[in-house]
Amino acid sequence: MFVNLEEYAAMAPVDCRGAVLMTAVTAPGADELPWSKACEVLGEHKHSGLLGCQVDTLAAAAWNRTAPARWRDLHRRCYTICARAGRKVTMPTRVWEMQHRGVLHVHPVLGFTTASERLASRLYLRHLVELAPSYGFGFVERKEREMPARAAAAYLSAYFVTGSKKKETLQRSVVHRGMPRSIVHVSTALTMRTGCTMRRLRLARFIHHRWGHSGLCVGDTYHELDRYQTSDKGVIRRRQEEPYAST
Repeated sequence: MFVNLEEYAAMAPVDCRGAVLMTAVTAPGADELPWSKACEVLGEHKHSGLLGCQVDTLAAAAWNRTAPARWRDLHRRCYTICARAGRKVTMPTRVWEMQHRGVLHVHPVLGFTTASERLASRLYLRHLVELAPSYGFGFVERKEREMPARAAAAYLSAYFVTGSKKKETLQRSVVHRGMPRSIVHVSTALTMRTGCTMRRLRLARFIHHRWGHSGLCVGDTYHELDRYQTSDKGVIRRRQEEPYAST
């Protein structure tokens, strides 16, 4: 995420800084997703994920299962409305997170560098707030949280490592059966430039484990990982030909 958002910032015009606008789209409240009765052993209390209170298991499972598809439809609707108004929305990344109460919420990160991007993102956010309830979502953060692209990567990565007041850590999130397959999506416009994808990162980790520092050279780019290939038996080996020349 850091590499790709740094690339987004590097693509900014010389008179602009690579800024993004981060928002959050959450699940609805207890009126639609009731709390489980399992926490009644705590006695009289105000429900909170931090206390261990969870949304009713069946309700949470049903909501989480359809959330990614509903988000895609919501995003597509907002994107199309903006496009018809002559505004092109850029979304460098999108991240799903699991709240302590057991339901998903999503962080869209919008391009907010140029004047055109800023106008498009504001229009997108306005329609996101308006349309989210009709797609089964709850609160949408309306405040413009503008920040440098790298700061956004650090902000989201902090949740992956330590969690937060309302969110699980990545280690606990990824084993949660409600997490979607695509937890983090990065714009292909960025990954095509950097070559930094999850597939290549996994390959780099394997190469380092298999050959140590001799497997990768200092200064290698992510594109140069293509000089390794997978055999028919699924064993990664080094190609015999010349290393892939990055462009």
